[in-house]
Amino acid sequence: MKPLIVFQTDFGIGGGSAMRGTCLKVDPELKVYDANHTIEKFNVRAAGRSLRMLVPYWPSGTIFVSVVDPGVGTSRRASIALLKNGSYVVTPDNGTLTPLLENPGIEQIRVIDETRNRLKGTEKVSIFHGRDLFAYCAAKLASGIIDYEGVGEEYPVSEIVTYPQWGYTCEPGKVSGIITDMMRTFGNLESSIPISVFEEAGFRVGEEILVKILHKDECILVKKIAYQPSFGWVAEGQEVLYNSSDGVIGVGINRGDFIHTYGIGFGEEWQIVLEKE
Repeated sequence: MKPLIVFQTDFGIGGGSAMRGTCLKVDPELKVYDANHTIEKFNVRAAGRSLRMLVPYWPSGTIFVSVVDPGVGTSRRASIALLKNGSYVVTPDNGTLTPLLENPGIEQIRVIDETRNRLKGTEKVSIFHGRDLFAYCAAKLASGIIDYEGVGEEYPVSEIVTYPQWGYTCEPGKVSGIITDMMRTFGNLESSIPISVFEEAGFRVGEEILVKILHKDECILVKKIAYQPSFGWVAEGQEVLYNSSDGVIGVGINRGDFIHTYGIGFGEEWQIVLEKE
């Protein structure tokens, strides 16, 4: 079976149509899927987190095309990374690959050779590499027109562009971290605090936890919130701490919207502190 192709971009709903069409013109038998076209614009961290969640749940050999590319048309490398699980990621080398360096790991990375692997007729266009380089080269690789060596020149994995990882602190009965992301559809937030670290600090399901959220060290919220397996364990409209599918601690409201109710944002200026009284 030919490798599957999976797209994620910040283009908005329907934004991948030209990319899908490009793949199918290369090989009508390819199977092309849309994972997410609503990543926050220009947010390479969000693109990396999304890939970290996607990659483990698709078959080995899948080709992921991730286009969140604020530097499109500049000197940043257009690349294809071979992951240690056998899958590939086609992306600008702009930080997006950061979470994958740790898990599943990156075996090799190659720069896309535009002289061989660029869609013909687009040579004078520098603003749509998602179509003209990434989707086109992914389709050639998936169809077998080129092998991985045919993508372009290999360069050291150590040269992959990375961003600093947001960490956490932990002591008995207290952990703190960064609000790293939001599930906007449901109004939940995610932290940088791994579930395992939360448990190591002594927190257990069923407890009420004192939650503090700060923005630039200014306290935005202080509230006791129950730590439960999922939303339905608390009353409708009640806040809940839970284990996110991303492997970290999340906060939400059962059938509500936590981030809009309390005016919460995300990023390194937003901290979350969880502690026992």
